[in-house]
Amino acid sequence: MKPLSHHLSMAAILLFAACGGISKAPSAPVPVSKTSIATTTAGDLTVELLTDTQLETGMTPVYLKLTTSAGLSVTDAAVTFMPMMSMASGMSHTCPVMGMPTLGSDGLYRVDVVFLMASSDVDIWSATVDITRPGADAVQASIPSLSVTDSGRLKTFTYTDPVTSAATKYITSLNFVNPPKIGLNPIVFTIQIRQDMMTFPSVDDAQLALDPEMPAMGHGSPGSVVPTLTAPGRYEGQLSFSMAGEWQTTVTVNRAGGTVGAPVFATSF
Repeated sequence: MKPLSHHLSMAAILLFAACGGISKAPSAPVPVSKTSIATTTAGDLTVELLTDTQLETGMTPVYLKLTTSAGLSVTDAAVTFMPMMSMASGMSHTCPVMGMPTLGSDGLYRVDVVFLMASSDVDIWSATVDITRPGADAVQASIPSLSVTDSGRLKTFTYTDPVTSAATKYITSLNFVNPPKIGLNPIVFTIQIRQDMMTFPSVDDAQLALDPEMPAMGHGSPGSVVPTLTAPGRYEGQLSFSMAGEWQTTVTVNRAGGTVGAPVFATSF
């Protein structure tokens, strides 16, 4: 018979393992669910358009799933995504697309799109997807109708140079990485110039300042981290909220030592 001390030692080991003291093989990451927006074809490929929840004004991630006729995922493609708004007035325009779609670890091609306006029965967003693969002819998919809702995350303003009287039209958006909460919130601020209806060059030389205020309570919230440039037209920082409620955040945009605009964004949580 084994001594009592042996049984006690084995019991202690089992208890330690049950409490997590013995490491286990890491479990596979849980896939993040996405919303399928549309499915179409391009040559012999199936093209599915997805997003996190819905397409909205401001910066919205767009994902493209490419599948062969045999059901295999395509991971060797060069992809472009071009949204287009056809308006009731007969005019058309695109919007800022922040880079080229890039392949993620989930097998989806992602690109961030700054939709300028919500769609309606007469103002309609559509998109084309161009796909090039090694050793194959380029193909194009058309997505005829996209539903885009107004998020309130997009603001535009115009700066008129006091010397030359030249007017510059700016497009900005304030986007939360996660749902807003008390404390520091990671944010992405985007800024482009509307050169014409089809051209939106990024602004990469801006200096930004964040000023969150709660009008109903008459106070602000200290501790925000100023957004800095991380990619063309993309600035990342942190926005501080000291309590839950309705907030208005002024983002002051400076270029070449002078203020060009100060859009205000509403946040409620």
